[in-house]
Amino acid sequence: MNRMLLAGSCALAIGLGTLLAPATSAEAVRGQGGPESHPCSDQFVVPLDPRAWTTDEMVVISPYGTDRISCGSWHGFFYASQTDPQGKVHGLQNPLAAIGLFGSGSGAGYGGGKVYVWQP
Repeated sequence: MNRMLLAGSCALAIGLGTLLAPATSAEAVRGQGGPESHPCSDQFVVPLDPRAWTTDEMVVISPYGTDRISCGSWHGFFYASQTDPQGKVHGLQNPLAAIGLFGSGSGAGYGGGKVYVWQP
């Protein structure tokens, strides 16, 4: 008798939980799902710009200058990439990160070197 009551109660609880649970949203909560990409061309300058070596702005060495640069972040700076006029995405590699001096991946972040090189 007790087992039947317990099984019935569990089935009722599962059924009500399924019916009354809020529907999940297809839109992810910002900052919760991993790296997010956002435009960041305004944070980069070319090497010959006077601000390149006197400010905290990052320097990009690229045939496309500072056009169409995107940065990814998730709990801090994660990577940088640049889209060419044909729509192909190219990584912007921090040479210091590539040899393991600062961070890892395609970007070492704001504290890990400020020069990023376009990768074909």
